[in-house]
Amino acid sequence: MSRALLFGSPLSPFVDKVQRALRLKKVEHELIGPKTPGDFKRWNPQTRKMPVLELNGERIIDSTFILDRLESDFPEPPLLSRNPATRASQRLLEDWSDESFYWYVMALRWNAKNAPATAHQITEGLPALIRPLAKRSLTRQLGSTTQAQGLGRLPSERVVRELGERLDDLAALLGDRPYFFGEQLSRADLSICGMLNSGLSGPSPEINQLMGERTALSQHLERVREATKA
Repeated sequence: MSRALLFGSPLSPFVDKVQRALRLKKVEHELIGPKTPGDFKRWNPQTRKMPVLELNGERIIDSTFILDRLESDFPEPPLLSRNPATRASQRLLEDWSDESFYWYVMALRWNAKNAPATAHQITEGLPALIRPLAKRSLTRQLGSTTQAQGLGRLPSERVVRELGERLDDLAALLGDRPYFFGEQLSRADLSICGMLNSGLSGPSPEINQLMGERTALSQHLERVREATKA
């Protein structure tokens, strides 16, 4: 039986996505979280990002590439439809979640009001000696990244309004189905779940309020969590 090592923080939406895929496919694995900021460079010298999956001695980077590999090596249960049009839509929603939805969560987690508590949450597991430096570095780096992307330059009220509209779009897409593309959970569901878990797990009260107002999405999130629990 294959045993995998998953490197990254459980707070990362991309790590969350991969770990749920591993659980769903019943791949035995161990999650190894960061102990120092240098771990990211050591795990992934190419991009210094997480997650990284070590499978049978080979390391795979990027959550999308990792899920591609899992689909190839562990095809059951499938996370992509066999119907070409549905499969394309699943990939598009996953990509939107990873590349666009992600920045709404980041903009709210790292705005001026939430950034200190977010930095504290992320660095809580680091050694006490390096924690203050890590907090300052993360706040500067990730705050600058959201500014450069664009959403971080908008007033928080505007980001909240736009995120609410995107959540309404997701609710409309979901409709009365259990998952976004019918009865079968897909990688699109895992990606949306990871983003929502990330937003709800931290000091982002705006996201908690928005989700509390959208029962259908909250129920979808609970279904995905239940289907992929440890």
